[in-house]
Amino acid sequence: MKTTTESCFNLNTALKSILLLGFASFFLYTIFSGSVNMYVHPRNIPIIIFASAVMIIIAFLMLGGLFTISGKKIRSWSLLFYIIPLIMAFALPAKAFSSNDGSLGSVEFSGIDSKADSTPSQKTGQAADSGSSSDPGSSDNVSGGAKDSGLQIQDGVIKVTDSNFYQCVNEIYSNIDKYIGMKIECVGMVFKSDQYTNEEFAAARLMMVCCAADMVPVGFMCSYAQASELKTDSWKKVTGIIDQKQCDGNIVPYVKVLTVEDAEKPDNEYIYPY
Repeated sequence: MKTTTESCFNLNTALKSILLLGFASFFLYTIFSGSVNMYVHPRNIPIIIFASAVMIIIAFLMLGGLFTISGKKIRSWSLLFYIIPLIMAFALPAKAFSSNDGSLGSVEFSGIDSKADSTPSQKTGQAADSGSSSDPGSSDNVSGGAKDSGLQIQDGVIKVTDSNFYQCVNEIYSNIDKYIGMKIECVGMVFKSDQYTNEEFAAARLMMVCCAADMVPVGFMCSYAQASELKTDSWKKVTGIIDQKQCDGNIVPYVKVLTVEDAEKPDNEYIYPY
């Protein structure tokens, strides 16, 4: 007597289709909710959309085999292990990094071009050579290269914004002497370390090169008499004068703070080198 298998339900195919649709749904959810920016660089969004579309197409193509079974015995229960990360992805909300996350390390007080091209294990670097001295704060030193460097200077004040934070930090670290004595204004998160004195903190932002795995804080060391009163991870608008000091054997810029004001947390807390 001939046995047919056309009417048998293929559990293995069903589970694979569900998993593909589940992961595709999660990826698309992060994009439409905006939480994708906490996981990957925005330039990766088109790739995620393409991958999600491919998974959806494959899932629907596999539905044609729901009621056919091959002669090969397959252990469908092994696919259940993939359900665990899928459930966790939906159940655990996306959370922004903070200074308490041990994987971040300390704020990088050095030129950051090397960070943009490095792997997560290469987050340390050397400060850029400070070069020869020049007239501190002279507008002639900065006006010619301000546009090329990405600096926004208004009434003699360097305005560090969300869109040019990376360019400003990199330019000032690379050419410290050109900006000594100039006034600077930036919004950043308060970072502190056991290595800082009671009058020091860092005004920094988290830089993402590719994804959350390579996150690194970059910014300016600040000198402020009331630094101990500032709450870690709070957002502040810092206004001060650029100077330089030695840090870990390197000459780096730091800000002699004039005023500190409360600031609103940006919609996107991260900055990107490109």
